[in-house]
Amino acid sequence: MNRIFSTLATSILGLLIVSCTGEIVDYSEPTVTPPEIIPPEVTDLPTDIPDITIPTIASAPLSSIPAEIIENFNDFSLRFYLANSEGNKKNVCVSPLSVGAVLGMLANGDDGESRDGILKMMGFEENQKGLDALNTYYQTLLSNLPNIEEGITCNMTNTLWCDPSRYGIIKSFMESIADCYYAYGIGINPSGDAGKNAINMFVDKNTNGLIKDFLKKPLESELAFLNTLYFKAGWSEAFVEWETYERIFVDIEGNEQVTDFMSNGEFAEYAVTEDGTEAVRFNYGELKQFSMMCILPSSSISHTDLDEVLTLDNINDLNNNMKYMRAYVCLPKFEIEMNNPNTLSILTSMGMKDSSKFGLITDVGEFYLNSFIHATKIKVDENGTEGAAVSLAEMTTGVHGPVPNVVFDRPFIFYIQENTTGTILFIGSVKTFS
Repeated sequence: MNRIFSTLATSILGLLIVSCTGEIVDYSEPTVTPPEIIPPEVTDLPTDIPDITIPTIASAPLSSIPAEIIENFNDFSLRFYLANSEGNKKNVCVSPLSVGAVLGMLANGDDGESRDGILKMMGFEENQKGLDALNTYYQTLLSNLPNIEEGITCNMTNTLWCDPSRYGIIKSFMESIADCYYAYGIGINPSGDAGKNAINMFVDKNTNGLIKDFLKKPLESELAFLNTLYFKAGWSEAFVEWETYERIFVDIEGNEQVTDFMSNGEFAEYAVTEDGTEAVRFNYGELKQFSMMCILPSSSISHTDLDEVLTLDNINDLNNNMKYMRAYVCLPKFEIEMNNPNTLSILTSMGMKDSSKFGLITDVGEFYLNSFIHATKIKVDENGTEGAAVSLAEMTTGVHGPVPNVVFDRPFIFYIQENTTGTILFIGSVKTFS
């Protein structure tokens, strides 16, 4: 009996260690083969600064840009200006177009929260579709703006600076920003005194000497994105120097200052709103594809409330009611220069993710946005306007009636736009001549 039981137990145990296929199961610790990690393909960067080629063939006409895209980007432009102007009693000039180019390149370096944070702040869908729309917007602008009219200069450069001995730039990323932002990779370490000098020389050259000594101190990181924008255009209807004379400008604090005013007593594009806000559009060139709009708030509005008139609704209202008519216009000559090394804090106050990280740029993992520097300079005189902007992201591990008399003798707002799309290149305010 015991022998039968023993035999039965052995048989049952044998059944337990036989697989359903009849094979013996191996209970020893299995050998795990890790998945093969294929490093991303990287691109070779030139170790000399290349000659930047300006696009000569448009990827698509400016009229192909959806109105919603333009309106959303201009809303970002206004908010970026207001964030820079708030509490600032000095003159202001910023270039949303320049800043947006660097942000767009950065957005291509992530596929999650950091990308979506940039897109949301700029008024685009928070997904790949939104990134595609932003990329196409810049591709269309950059392939058209330099070639709109002979005699008008509107050139932009986008570059990525990197120490090639430390990092390899992922080829697919470089191809994406090259295709949409006409970006170049430069294999020069942007950090230290040598990097600072190289970047400052590049900026000086590509802003026609308008912005010098852009970097006041060396960068700490070995990876940076850089944009330059240069604009120069003459008026469609020029002011003449012999009609320039001194007048009094009442500044943002109510102080009277004497400065030179240009005058035009013939015709102008003019609009006025119900609350008394006046605007004059000054066109550039024969084709009038670019213009500067100057907005003079009603005299009943406190100087300290200057920016309250700057809304998309007000701008659209003024644009829609603009009429070419006889008008006497006095506009002060002015020059504004700004350099803000703390632009990152402004962008985060506008909603950009505080600790934005980007893992699709190099072959060594994620990079964080360490600082953002934005500088501009603009000069307005009898001949026209010359303006430049630089943005750097440092990465780290007429109605018949009385002739209007428009004298911009108190703080006013101005912006320069491309007229087909309404895209804002520069936007600012003149508050003082002290």
